[in-house]
Amino acid sequence: MSSGLGSAPQTDARRISCLVADDHAIVREGLRRVLSQIDDMVVVGEASSGEAALELVARRRPEVVLMDARMPGMGGVAAAGRITTDHPEVRVVMFTAHSEQDLLWEALDAGAQGFVLKDSESAALVGAVRQVVAGEPYVDPRLAPDFLRQLARPRPGGILSAREREILQMLADGHSNREVSERLVVSVETVKTHVKHILAKLEAEHRTQAVAIGIRQALIR
Repeated sequence: MSSGLGSAPQTDARRISCLVADDHAIVREGLRRVLSQIDDMVVVGEASSGEAALELVARRRPEVVLMDARMPGMGGVAAAGRITTDHPEVRVVMFTAHSEQDLLWEALDAGAQGFVLKDSESAALVGAVRQVVAGEPYVDPRLAPDFLRQLARPRPGGILSAREREILQMLADGHSNREVSERLVVSVETVKTHVKHILAKLEAEHRTQAVAIGIRQALIR
């Protein structure tokens, strides 16, 4: 991964907090060096496993996690799924090799918002981080053909994650945000974030419409 990046935009003094998760120390070192050159980014932690990433996300609350797809123990895809479920405000960018394109589908279902190849230029990685923070998904152009083929396949369960389908079912059953939070043992704010994502994904204007769409698409009963 090459460096030589220009300075970051100065329109906002806020710094994007990043967590780096990779089982190879030399990769973490390289990512930290790249991000440390960017004025509007800061590395708030490093993890060598999926389990360690989950613990650090809970403690440091980064905006973005750069996640290696394959790690010993809990892999990056499984960790991404847990992070996006427990902390839906956190963006996950998968850091993968060409040979791991088969993981795209799983990572997409897990809630990852970015996909960057490990041999990418530093500018591409930085651009991916900024893009997902802005709310837009990022896919490495070299992965795009395979990614689009994945999206074209029929998707069992629709575009909602398992946790989002679970919450939508609870809404259909008449539960309030607080009741959902108590049942799932998460904060009300987390539930509200999930509901916001559900509405956006289903292109629904309100809960009732989301429930109707969910039933019509057989996402819930």
